[in-house]
Amino acid sequence: MLPTILMKSLLAFSALLLILALAVLNEHVNMMAGPGTIVLYLSVLFISWTFVNSVVTFMKRPKNIPHIANSFIWGKWFSMLNYLFRANTIIMEAYKKSSRSPFAVFALRNYQVLVSSPEHILQVAQAPERVLSFNLAIRDRLEHSAIMLGFRHDNKFDPDGAVTIRAVKVLLRENIPKLSEVIRKRMQESFTALLYTPLQERGSIEVSVLAFTKSVLVNPSIQISYGDELATNPVFQKSVLCYWWDSAYGSAICELLPKSIAPFIGWMFMAYRGSMRKVSKELEALVEKRMTAHANGSDDQYVDLAQFVIASSRTPEQKDPLRLRQLLIAMTFVFAHQPPMSLAWAIIELGQHPEYIELLRAEIHAAEQEGHHDFINHLPLMESVLRESSRLHPLDSLTVQRKAIQPFSFTDGTFLPTGTLVAVPQQAIMKDAEYYPNPDQFDPFRFHPGDPTREAVQKWTDVNLQYPFWGSPARSCPGRWVASHLMKQFLVQFLENYEFELLNPNNCESVRWTTAVVPKHDIHISIRPRKL
Repeated sequence: MLPTILMKSLLAFSALLLILALAVLNEHVNMMAGPGTIVLYLSVLFISWTFVNSVVTFMKRPKNIPHIANSFIWGKWFSMLNYLFRANTIIMEAYKKSSRSPFAVFALRNYQVLVSSPEHILQVAQAPERVLSFNLAIRDRLEHSAIMLGFRHDNKFDPDGAVTIRAVKVLLRENIPKLSEVIRKRMQESFTALLYTPLQERGSIEVSVLAFTKSVLVNPSIQISYGDELATNPVFQKSVLCYWWDSAYGSAICELLPKSIAPFIGWMFMAYRGSMRKVSKELEALVEKRMTAHANGSDDQYVDLAQFVIASSRTPEQKDPLRLRQLLIAMTFVFAHQPPMSLAWAIIELGQHPEYIELLRAEIHAAEQEGHHDFINHLPLMESVLRESSRLHPLDSLTVQRKAIQPFSFTDGTFLPTGTLVAVPQQAIMKDAEYYPNPDQFDPFRFHPGDPTREAVQKWTDVNLQYPFWGSPARSCPGRWVASHLMKQFLVQFLENYEFELLNPNNCESVRWTTAVVPKHDIHISIRPRKL
């Protein structure tokens, strides 16, 4: 390791080089201003920042945990750039060598300590927010104030996330049976609006899988979140769908930029796109109307997330109209990512393994014939398909992300200094051959025993340490039941009414951008009506 004084000297030298480079470049900018010069200027600035940041980060590296990166400072700089496009591969390879011991990966802005043993995962998950903060870890990564109307996880307003937990985990989950029929109706309307005309005219249609799932799910998601009034407003539907895409691109941009300018650039991007402003304007009127109804005791007519959030807000700060809009926008952001992307991966896997499609159709038909009022909860193979698809394709290779607000020690002595990011490499764990034989093979029957009377089927929403898709058992996703219901409703209608074929099955990799596991936009399917 380089001595501290040498590292500080290297940092000072790097800063001097940056100043000199910008000064020289500034002369050229003054001489020949133009788009090309501006791009060159920004490129030099970004490259210089990444190098200086790599020096600063290396000085603050964890001292007692193995590092997965080159040891020399220039190697750190290239490791940072390499992490942009190979993060998932880097983490997977490091996990295989770690024997489930903690290791540190050199990421974009800092080192991330990754833990994968059951003991370490539970200790991270059970640590209080004031020690290992989920909120600060997500804020560092997403800069969500910029893409969620200024929303922040603020301990002053909701120290334990009680409003969200009660609204989503308790009230929304309790009311899924009441919402089921209207969700089915909105889903059917979405399929018809997207597919009826082109299928009537041409007999088939080619679509991007991810764009298709987002377009179908936006209307049912609005119904769940805001009720009939906005779910039947086509202008609002278009605004929400645009916001779903804009927030995804905005968060990716913010993740790449220096923390000092990321929020500003994020706000500029979202303001330029305009979708967040349009959604917020409609929500302003909705919140005012709902708050008046709540005060008058006439809000029992509403069964949606907005109503549950207002009913769960107790303090004046929680009831502030702006704060309510911010929280609802944040929940809209969540709907934009987990259900559409998980559903897209499930469709891709079914396209690559069509033998499961007829099995699913038979299961759906049998459940409908049995006359269950909630037949959608009697589809064990569908549960297994969703669980297996998500095992292979989690939305991010990391989960249970936390930031150390104060020094933290594991029971085995592993130490995290203040400011350290810690996470669980969920993709690596869920592709561990010890937990899942033939881990790269799509095999839903690993979760489905074939005879449910002999052994319980593992539901997609079940959480355990070898399947941390929803987080840890100590703190798991409160919205997983509504996400599961929404996706099963989609698959039931899609499989019953349409045939589809995956085009170019060999082009089904995820986007290569940090730790995201997002399907590429150019993964397409061909859809045609199903002949009954």
